[in-house]
Formats: sequence, structure tokens, C-alpha cells
Amino acid sequence: MKIFNKILFGALMTGVLVTTSCKKYLDVSSELADNLTIDGVFENAAYTKRWHANIFNCIIEYSKNASSADAMSNPWAAISGEIVANFARNTMVSGYTAGNAAYHRWATQYRYIRQALIFLQRAKPIAGSGNNGLPQSEVDRMKDEARFLLAYSYFTLLELYGPVPVITDLADPEDQNLDYARTSMDEVIHYIDGLLGEVIDAGRLPATIRQMSGSTITYNTGEMVRPTLVATYALRAKLWVYASSKLFNGGFPESLSISNNDGTRLFPDYNPEKVQTAKTHLEAFLNYAHGLGHKLHVEYYANTSEINPNESVYQVFQKYNDEIIWATAYNEYSNPNAQERRSNPVDLYASPTNFANIGISQESVDAFFMDNGLTIYDQGSGYRENGFATVNNPTHVNNHADQNIFNMYANREPRFYATVGYNGKSWHIHANEHNNANGTYYQWYGRGKPSGIAGGENWPRAGYLLYKFKHRRIAQGLTSIAVPGAPGSPFTVYTSWSRPSILFRLADFYLYYAEVLNEINPGDPKIVEYIDRVRSRAGIPGYAEMHGNGTKTNVIGNKDAQFKAIVQERHVELLGEGQRWFDMRRWMICDPVAGNQPDKGGVDGDITRMSGMNMNGFDNVAMTFGNVTTTVKTLSDPDSFFKRTKLEERRWVKEYYWYPVPQNEINKSKGNLLVQNPLWPVVVGAQ
Repeated sequence: MKIFNKILFGALMTGVLVTTSCKKYLDVSSELADNLTIDGVFENAAYTKRWHANIFNCIIEYSKNASSADAMSNPWAAISGEIVANFARNTMVSGYTAGNAAYHRWATQYRYIRQALIFLQRAKPIAGSGNNGLPQSEVDRMKDEARFLLAYSYFTLLELYGPVPVITDLADPEDQNLDYARTSMDEVIHYIDGLLGEVIDAGRLPATIRQMSGSTITYNTGEMVRPTLVATYALRAKLWVYASSKLFNGGFPESLSISNNDGTRLFPDYNPEKVQTAKTHLEAFLNYAHGLGHKLHVEYYANTSEINPNESVYQVFQKYNDEIIWATAYNEYSNPNAQERRSNPVDLYASPTNFANIGISQESVDAFFMDNGLTIYDQGSGYRENGFATVNNPTHVNNHADQNIFNMYANREPRFYATVGYNGKSWHIHANEHNNANGTYYQWYGRGKPSGIAGGENWPRAGYLLYKFKHRRIAQGLTSIAVPGAPGSPFTVYTSWSRPSILFRLADFYLYYAEVLNEINPGDPKIVEYIDRVRSRAGIPGYAEMHGNGTKTNVIGNKDAQFKAIVQERHVELLGEGQRWFDMRRWMICDPVAGNQPDKGGVDGDITRMSGMNMNGFDNVAMTFGNVTTTVKTLSDPDSFFKRTKLEERRWVKEYYWYPVPQNEINKSKGNLLVQNPLWPVVVGAQ
């Protein structure tokens, strides 16, 4: 195994000398850091714990996906085209190079890799009582957490760049002759797998934060971010799903000729055994998780055993629940650049001003199913793109009957209403929490309407806003509100809400399992079973039911049709959660041919498409005010809002399947040992 045993301190983390300064490794002030040495840190329980805690900054915060998104968060939901956000526009319109690509994880993750390695080497029990001591049992747990985070850091590099240098020992930071090469794909995968296997075999981490007290389920949310055994099983399963996927497993011909200078090939040929390995680890995870009581989260109608799908798909993101495998506590309600504020209609509150530019693309709107389980392209689905209807909005506290809603948005599945802010949709609560104090607030995005085009770029370019994740009792300047007819009214309202920021959840892994089984044996009945578990929670008929009643009979047992179903289900179920960019790349369906439009029989992966409604058009419908009736605008009108409109000429080239190795890292390689990813231009000595 060609894994480097000298960590590249100068090349990867220029200027950080832990022998003399501990600032970046303790997250402390320079004054404090200057008075500490590496030996002093690990003689002190508090500093040892702080060193360990700072390793957790390697975690990618996928709930951070607005203009505050950075390399360690979720720009990918916008770059993939599932949501529309101005900050990502240049990335896919102008394109990027190895020299100017944003959102690199490389140097950041190697800093945390080094921090974890130092901890594993140096941490030891410290005698003392209370907070002054560090017993062996706690050191053992912290070291296993460091191994998990080390594996996680390498996984996040692997999913973006492919093969990366694997470094296991510490080098002299003053050695100016350090150089490094990339480790082969298979060796990186097996190194990550070995770390996770070591943690699982040791069995020292808690199994889960889910706890039973008699018949009551509780969660130790104070430790939600700390790795558990069930999270370790999950990461191992996800690793092998990736390893078995087309991009990682010999499906990118241009990658197969990429070698290090010594002739070591970096990318492997196709190996069917990897699919079987993925199945093995998925089943190990699912069996372990199910045995601990983890299951898809559902809510029930009052005093019944009947699933309430609208509440189920909403509440899964609002409170810690059995579906969650690993999460953090990240939220940014007060940040005007974060998702919460930037997905509110610009006119919703008199103060403070909202920046309403986190929207949803028309392609994502089209991906949602109808309430009968069919796609909008299926014969008999009932989908229409003409006329208007009354739509009962299940996200409103009174299930409000919204009038004059475009038929495109009628009779859609519960996840659609829980995710999309569309033209004419009523806000979840009303009276005094917005500019329309005496009645229901509506989102109107047409030309001249209050939620439409605003100053600068603080408006929804696609004619939709992201609604998923929002707590439905958020209001400004109020502590309670009375809503006539609403269950539980009057009720408390909030200015913020501490929801979990989910990293791993069970629905994701059910769809991974269906995907891997489909590769092995398309006739396996568990494929449809696990897809249908997700659909059932979402309140739409599964493929087994539709096959039985004759409404859709061409999916079960058909490998291509089942794959297409999995692609669409993942698009809908995981929208905005940062997974689609990585899914489309590993499946290699991003280009206009491989990711053909669903209306032409293909999968929904073409990343060059980005469209929405016509924000310069009028959305007037047949409404009478006194003796005046407004003009009805339909798709046939050139100045209609209800007209599919291209938003961006997005760029896709084949080299984008792998993110480029940062050019500045290649420049640091004095012996030119660090090679670039396939198809990216090789620029030697560039500055």
C-alpha cells in the first residue's frame, strides 16, 4: 500500500507551527497560543479537550447553503441546479479552472487531518479530579472519535477530488524538501475503511444517542455531533456506495490513464466486487440501525394510527427523531446572508429587510410527483399547465384554501408543498406578522407584485422560493398569536428554532440500498420495497401499489426504469441537502446526453438546464375588484409570468466530473509529484 508516512506540514498548511503556536489547533487567541507548547497542551485536560473539539470543524455543514456558503458548507445545492442562488451563478455560467475554482476543501481538511493525527499520537490520561482529570476511558472514546473524524475528512476529500495523498505520520515542519504524491483510489478507500473498521471493532463509542426510558424515547442531543457506532456504520456504507459507483469504479475512461510520476495508476478499472461490498456494508448498517430502533420518522393524525404525510415530511427536519443518524446543532436565523432570511419573501416583514434570493429551479419543481404517485410526464397523472384552481395549502395552520393557483401547482405530493414557495401560496401563519396585518399573506411573484423583482438581486429569479426546513411558527416581534380555527390557537410563535442540522438520515440510505441492489439484481423485490418506504412516508402510492392497480406497470424489474425512479426519488427527497451534486457526478449523468430530460424518457441529470417562471411577466388571473376584472394571463401570452424561461446558460465540461486539484497545491510540489485530475490542463509552475 502506497500511503505516505510523512505529513506535509509546509505544503499543506503553510505557516502553522504547532511546536511554537497552538492557535489554529485550540481555536484560541494568539496571546494564549504563544504561551503554549504542544507538550503543554497534552499535559492539561482542558487544553487536550479543546484540541480534540477543534477537530470537529472538519464537518461539512450542509444546512449552510445561502450566500454565506463556503467550502466547508453547501454551495453544491445551487451549483447542481436544484436550487437557484446568485452566489453560485458565476461558478456554472463562467465555469472554473484549477486556479480559480472556489469551494476547495483541500488545505482545510488536511489541517484537521494533522490535528487528528497529533491527538492520536499525543493524547493520554491525565490525573486529577473533575474537569482537571482525563481518565483512560474518556481518552479512548476521544481517540475513536478522532479516528472517525479522520476517516470522515478523507471521505470528504475523496468525494470531491478522488484520489488524494494519505498521510499517516508527522514530519518536521521545517523540512523544506517535503513533497508528496496522490495515493491510488483503492488505497484511499481501504485506508478510510480500515479506520472505520477499527472504531467498530473496538466498540467503545456509544451505539446511538437514542435512548429508551421505559416506554419513552429520548435523545442525548447534547452529544448529537459526537460520533456513534451507528454513524460509523453509516459512513462505512456510504464510502462503499461511492466506491462502487460509475465515476469511482472504472466508468470514466479518461481517468484510467492518470498515473503518478512513478507509474502508479490512480483510478481503478471496474470491479464488480465493490458493488457486493457496498451491499454488505449497507445491510450491516441497516440491521444495526434498525436494531437500535432507528426508522423513518412519521407523524400521525390525532388519535389515529394513520400517517399524516404533510406533518411527517415537515417534522423530520424540525426535531431530533429516529430517522436521524448523525446531526449537528447548526442554525443561522439571525444572519441576513443565511438560508432562513434569504428564502423569505422580500415583503414578508416590515422590518428587518429580507433578501429573497434562495429559490428553486423549474427542473426541481418538475421533479416532484403528483399526489397519485405519477410523474408530471406520465399519462393519466392529471398534470396540467393551463388554467387555475383552488389549492388547499397543507403548510398553513388552517390548511388554507388558496384561490387562483396555477394548475402546475395543484394536486402535487406533500413534499412539494413542504419544499416550494410558489406564486399565490399563503404563508404558514397570518395576522400582524407581515405587511398584510389584517389578513392572509400570499407570495405573489409576477411583474409589479410585492414579492417579485426588487432592488439589486434580492428577489427570486426563478419565481419560487425554497420553503423546505422552515419552522412554521416563525414570526417577527411576537410571542403568541391567535389564529381563528387553527388547532391549538392561540399558540406561541418564535423568531428562531433550534432544529438539528442533519448529516446522515435513514431515507438517504434506503435509496442507496435500492440503488446497489438494482446494480446486482434488478429483480430483487427489496429495490421497490425500500423506494416505497420513502414514498409511503411522503404520502404517495409506491411502485408496488401502482403496479398492482395498473397505473404504472413498466418499472418493477426493469433496471433502467428503476434507476430512473431512484434518481428522481433522491432529487425530491433530498432536495437542498447537498447530496445531488455528488450523486449526479458519481452516476455521471451531468451532461445533456447522459442526463437527458425526463420528458424525453431520460433521467433528470442535465446540469446545463436552469429555468423558472418569467419574472418579467404578469401573473394576473381572473379576479374581480368592484366592476373591474383583471386580464387573465396564460402560457400563450408572451408577457405571462406562467411561462418557462431559461435563467442561465450553464456550462458543463467532462473534466467537471472531478473537481480540480488546487493549482496552488500543485505549485508547492517541488518535484512535480502532485498530478492533476483527468482532462484538466496541466499548468506547471503557475502562480
